[in-house]
Amino acid sequence: MKTSKYLSAFIIGGVTLISGISHAESLDEAVQYVLKTNPNLAAIAYRRKAIDHQVEQAKSAYWPKVDFSYAVGPDKNFEPINGTLSVKQNTLSLRQNIFNGFITDSEVKRQTARVNSEAYRLQGNSEQTALSVAKVYLDVLRHDDLKLLALQNMGIHERIFDQIKLRSEAGVDQKANLDQVKGRLALAKSNVVITEINVEDAKTNYQSVVGRLPEDLTKPANLDSVLPETLEEAQNKAVQSHPILKSAKADLEATKAQDEAAKGAFYPVVDLEVDRRWDSNTDNTEGYQEDIQGMLKVRLNLFSGLKDTARKAETVELINEAISIKNNTEREVVESIRLSWMAHYAAQRKVSLLEEYVDSASSTAEAYTKQWNLGKRTMLDVLDTQAEVINAKQDLINAQYDALYTEYRILSGMGAMVHTLKMTWPEETKTVPMPTPYTAAYFEYPFLPANATRLEAIEAAQKAGIDTGFRWKTTNGISTVVHPTVQPGEVEKLRNERMQVEAMMKEGAHVRALE
Repeated sequence: MKTSKYLSAFIIGGVTLISGISHAESLDEAVQYVLKTNPNLAAIAYRRKAIDHQVEQAKSAYWPKVDFSYAVGPDKNFEPINGTLSVKQNTLSLRQNIFNGFITDSEVKRQTARVNSEAYRLQGNSEQTALSVAKVYLDVLRHDDLKLLALQNMGIHERIFDQIKLRSEAGVDQKANLDQVKGRLALAKSNVVITEINVEDAKTNYQSVVGRLPEDLTKPANLDSVLPETLEEAQNKAVQSHPILKSAKADLEATKAQDEAAKGAFYPVVDLEVDRRWDSNTDNTEGYQEDIQGMLKVRLNLFSGLKDTARKAETVELINEAISIKNNTEREVVESIRLSWMAHYAAQRKVSLLEEYVDSASSTAEAYTKQWNLGKRTMLDVLDTQAEVINAKQDLINAQYDALYTEYRILSGMGAMVHTLKMTWPEETKTVPMPTPYTAAYFEYPFLPANATRLEAIEAAQKAGIDTGFRWKTTNGISTVVHPTVQPGEVEKLRNERMQVEAMMKEGAHVRALE
């Protein structure tokens, strides 16, 4: 939508606002200032940095652990020699985990997903904050324009009052007309006071969001040229790119990794342990002992009160919760972009109609003024038409700023407002690559054809005892296929689809794969 010719016409000719600030603050600069200084965004950035350190903590399980211990105390002996020895023990221990059921891999993946979730959340909050800045920025400009319009209205009433006063004193006009204009003038002055208060309130709101008072703001350019051409295009971009939806997807990845870690409790744990000891006065004898011991230990928990089983069941429910949150977030993103799009469409139509209304009301007011000078209209007619013009112009100003704001709503709804303004998100919004998924198994299944369906491959893997909760491979001796992790409910869905196809084929339907 092009900027209306009427908004500039409302400013009184020759009037300029004198400011001690030589540099006008654009919306882009205001947004960039807020992205750097907003405390809410800073809090999310610090939380993201904290999770960075949690990734490093998870990776520490890959490294060996070295401990030194010193112990001293009495050792009371009764047989074969009755006496007390002062025992001293010095131990240097090294522990290196060889295998722990992929728990470390899964924990690193989970924490990395959490880092990306916070990074996306910071992007989304940056977009929402930028939209808030646009709102208060435009509101300051809006109320400034309404104040200028109120001043213009007051000036018109003062001019009419002076004319009626002269005519009344000369006996040409009635005193009632003078009283009528005097009352309307008082109302116009009252409206000026109200608009001045509204300007100050808008500045206060600006300070609350931006962190400083506005100084010499400039009206931003129209953004129609960068908006999508259709609602469907805007909706698709929102679903693909909105940071809050990406954050929900990263949370889902984190819960899946948590589920993978829960499976580790059912695997054996293999550790390499080396102990170097320096002891004195041990084993009921006085003297010094020194030894070194290295062992490969395998531990397998046989029973833990069903704790591990319950934990695995819990993580499955957490995955379902994360999926539901992600789906609900997608609905909210779609709803938001549709509401913004329709608001923009309605605002465009409203501006167009109000422009016609202002044209018509202004022509009527001008005609009524000429007819009043000829004695064909009353002063009340002139004042009413003038009030109608002012009201129409107020509505047009509000509609124009509403239309401009809806453009920013659409961009923010797609997660693209900050970049469209050629600004940048905070440094902490950068995501990190996810660890390469672990391939849990590689097994030969010579009777599995190369063009086997997804369900056939899953059933073959499960029959071979492969944990399809990780990536896995199959080969038929000619080609090798790497299969992705089996998702919750996927097998049931594929089996239902196969049953439907088999039922259709029994009825004589010709079923073929879609190309």
